[in-house]
Amino acid sequence: MPVCVDIIGHARSLFGCSRYAFEAKPGFTLKGLMEELSKLARPDFRKSIYDVATGKMNEHIAVFVNAREARSLKGLDTELRDGDVVTILPPMAGG
Repeated sequence: MPVCVDIIGHARSLFGCSRYAFEAKPGFTLKGLMEELSKLARPDFRKSIYDVATGKMNEHIAVFVNAREARSLKGLDTELRDGDVVTILPPMAGG
């Protein structure tokens, strides 16, 4: 079972679809996943979510691995395994 990526909200506009699947080879990390996603996304992905040049994520983006916020794990160094579900959730406003 691959690593599934669910893209929520306006972040979907950066991609052609809202769900992707990747094979989790040993050592596959959240950073590696973001780099793979950047190859599939529109150029705004770098500004909105992840900048490949700096290796940093937008601080306002929430990324979850199996419903746990990635910052509470190992951040971009979180190792991914087959069957994991990664959710990218952009900031939301409202009231």
